[in-house]
Amino acid sequence: MTSADTTGTTGSWRAVLRDPTFARVWISQLTSSLGDQMFPFAIATTVLIEDDSVTGFGAVLAARALGMALCVLIGGVVADRFPRIRIMWSVDVLRAVVVAGAAMAVLGAPTWALALLVLLVGAGEAFFDPAYESLLPRIVPKRQLEAANSLTTATERTIGILGPTVAGAVVALIGARSALLFDAATFAASALLLLGVKEKARTKTKATATATATAEKSTEPAGKPAESAWGGSVIREVLEGFREARSRPWVWAILLMSLFHVLTTVPVWFVLLPERLLRSTSDTVAYGVVLAAFSAGALIGGILVRRGIRSGSGTVALLSLLPFGLAVGLLGVTSSVPVLTLAAIPAGAGLASFQVLWMSALQRTIPDELLGRVMSLDWLSSTAAAPVGYALVGLALAKVPVWVITLTGAALFVVSTLVPLLVSGVREFGGRAAPDSHPEAEAEAEAEAGRPVVSEA
Repeated sequence: MTSADTTGTTGSWRAVLRDPTFARVWISQLTSSLGDQMFPFAIATTVLIEDDSVTGFGAVLAARALGMALCVLIGGVVADRFPRIRIMWSVDVLRAVVVAGAAMAVLGAPTWALALLVLLVGAGEAFFDPAYESLLPRIVPKRQLEAANSLTTATERTIGILGPTVAGAVVALIGARSALLFDAATFAASALLLLGVKEKARTKTKATATATATAEKSTEPAGKPAESAWGGSVIREVLEGFREARSRPWVWAILLMSLFHVLTTVPVWFVLLPERLLRSTSDTVAYGVVLAAFSAGALIGGILVRRGIRSGSGTVALLSLLPFGLAVGLLGVTSSVPVLTLAAIPAGAGLASFQVLWMSALQRTIPDELLGRVMSLDWLSSTAAAPVGYALVGLALAKVPVWVITLTGAALFVVSTLVPLLVSGVREFGGRAAPDSHPEAEAEAEAEAGRPVVSEA
């Protein structure tokens, strides 16, 4: 029985927004996402324009990525140990303080101090993202996960389209320092919205609890208490997340596919698109149009899958990725803005559709007590290798013709997207769904089975 079959994946934005808990979390995310758009603009204005330091700007951006990469696996462990709303609230408070500190640092602090603050922002994101992505099954019935993920994706894409324009205007009107303070205020507002939000926490499933107890027993030296040092415990729990992903061939196959895409093809699009447009047409407007079309397509894709797919969700998700390969291939043969714009729309739509279906499948099938760690692995596979991919594309550009790079990247993308369909479970994105963590849905299911509801606050 597939996850799609067990849940009857239906839902709508209106339905999920009727839930006051989800509505508050969603508004919180909308608020902080808008503020996030201020951050890169304000940092760029400060370091590039006021300090006239390209090297410093690169160091600041690298610091943010480094903070995320170093902490994301720990973030997954923390998301499975503690209430996820509490984690999100704590990170929002931390980011409000740090970004406010960054606003003060631009008064004359050295670039390394600003980079340190930005590293803390990146570390906060590494804790926040796994917590948020693994929170939804605790506040939304599983049958409405696609709708919740779709609304989240649509919100992010809309902010992605409108946000840079708003951010640029705010920085121009009130300055970089004030824009950073505005950003800090949005994090503070997000934290306030999360106050009092309740989530449903579940006790461990019997199989997982037994496996964890066995692992703990086997790793403790004789004569030592059951509790190990926190560092050793974190490593063990990270490995539990790896084992959970490896135990599900369809999850492991998609994680490896995402890692391969980020190393080979995704950087080709984001590096060569500006190289083709800005050097052949000297038209920054054209570049912006194509990026906007990509974001608009992603918005459309997120909307189209808001009710889920009744069967073959994995097949639909992977086939949805193929237009991105076509768009990458076109970069090698044309710099026509209309052609690239038309190609960017289905490319963005496909990536968003895949994201909604994939996230919903993980949230539906991975046990709640392991979900944060698996989500952190997904983030790691899809983003952490990006700097390596960008570096490889940069090296290739020095020696290989653009058309060879793009067509090779497109071919690798198509093949690596289709191969996972041969792996067990990929076509339906999983097997039997994990128990529902939403209070009403869980109570209903337990009542039908004649079992008492067991939970923990």
